[in-house]
Amino acid sequence: MDSKKLSRRDFLRMSALTAAGAALAACAPKPTVEPTKPPVKVEATPTTAPPAAKELTLDIMSPVAEYEGPYREIWNVYEAKNPGIKVNLFSINEDTAAAHEAKVAGGYLPSFENTQEMQIFFNKDNYLMAVDLSTIGFPWFDRWTYDVEHAWSDLFGLPGPRSLDIYQGFVMTWQYNGDLMDKAGLDPYTDFKIETFDDLKRWLDEGAKWAATNPEADYFWNQAWHNWVFGMCYVDTIPLAFPDGQRQDQIDCFLGRKKFNAPDSPYRHAYEFFKEANDKGWIPESFWTRQWEGDMEAAYIAGNSFMMLHGPWVWDKALAAGSTFAQRGFPATPPAEGQDTWMQGALPPYIDCQYFIRAGNEKTPHWEQTKHAWSWLFSPEAIPMRAQAEGRKPLYKLDKPVDIKGPQYQAIIKHIENPDGNFPQVKWDETTSGLQQAGPYLKKGAKGVWDWQSNGNNAVFADLLSGKITVQEALDIAQRNWEESYEGLPLA
Repeated sequence: MDSKKLSRRDFLRMSALTAAGAALAACAPKPTVEPTKPPVKVEATPTTAPPAAKELTLDIMSPVAEYEGPYREIWNVYEAKNPGIKVNLFSINEDTAAAHEAKVAGGYLPSFENTQEMQIFFNKDNYLMAVDLSTIGFPWFDRWTYDVEHAWSDLFGLPGPRSLDIYQGFVMTWQYNGDLMDKAGLDPYTDFKIETFDDLKRWLDEGAKWAATNPEADYFWNQAWHNWVFGMCYVDTIPLAFPDGQRQDQIDCFLGRKKFNAPDSPYRHAYEFFKEANDKGWIPESFWTRQWEGDMEAAYIAGNSFMMLHGPWVWDKALAAGSTFAQRGFPATPPAEGQDTWMQGALPPYIDCQYFIRAGNEKTPHWEQTKHAWSWLFSPEAIPMRAQAEGRKPLYKLDKPVDIKGPQYQAIIKHIENPDGNFPQVKWDETTSGLQQAGPYLKKGAKGVWDWQSNGNNAVFADLLSGKITVQEALDIAQRNWEESYEGLPLA
């Protein structure tokens, strides 16, 4: 299960030197399981943009700063095929997002942007800030594996879509330093069999004891605070281990069919799990005061801690930083008592965020070039390069299969529901989330259930884990937030 070491920057640079499709076909081995259906064939758009009167530059945002390098190589392919058009690629982080938005408010208008670090989600209150993508002659809508053209519009009853994303939703899995785990004799593949949620907790207990008495690592499970991860990922992922915590149970809470503070609330399991982790010393003391990147990720990358519950990013960051330890992992939520199936959650496909064209671009002199660059970024030529750059599974029908080299994908994702993989017994839950289904009914300016955008959920976890409030009181806060945040819900 050791991850293959592959510089996707080198991969993409090679793509830039030749035709992108040919390079990908030559470099990417076939996956072990062939698609059961042939990909849909769609005629490609022209490979050259409309002629420009003179050389022009399009300002385009990278998904996140960590992937700006690979995306620079991807746009090099576009520039090579479209002389006269230059791409000024830029990126922002969460801490520079406000400065970027202030710049936009002052008149700066990029050709297109990515919502991720700005934490923008398009809804009935803000959708007019983005161009209606159904009006620009975009040719690739039928390449998605679901009805991306109408999904947002069907949910909100408004014209759209306003944004596009190509990937399976983010997946939170356990990832760990294989070298340290081997030293501790706790590797789940060889030393410590994990088949149930109780097994997982015993493993966490043994690991914490080992880390406390050995100098090789500061922490076994290293945890820090991230308002979005705790407000969007963990709270939906952890309950899937339990029979009353499935995605439908979560949806029922958001749509008002169940209460967040009921005895059978799916979210009780998330709070109880972190409360137990805190009380038993599985996670660092006062973790809610620790920095996600500066404390948690940095320690893992430096080899000073065993593992994290994380998405795909740090697998890549560790490789980019030159970390030499083996990276391994396994699905997040083995089944608890009463749950028959090991479920692995993925956030639902993003239909309300990621790449968008800000309104106003239609009036620029380079609008035709902007539309052409947009269509290329979502074309069958560019998608394989983007999937490799970010190491994620695209929900997109490709002309040729691509074996994604992302380490999380190679170690875990491709093995789930794969009869020839390491986790054939694990099943995906990628259905629409309760948060997404309730989106049309969110009041303007409301905090939402978890109050994560203003980081209000930090205080709830701090009070819970320091003993100032109980799990029930934390759930009471969630229920009260829901009651204050939504209106017009069609109760079942």
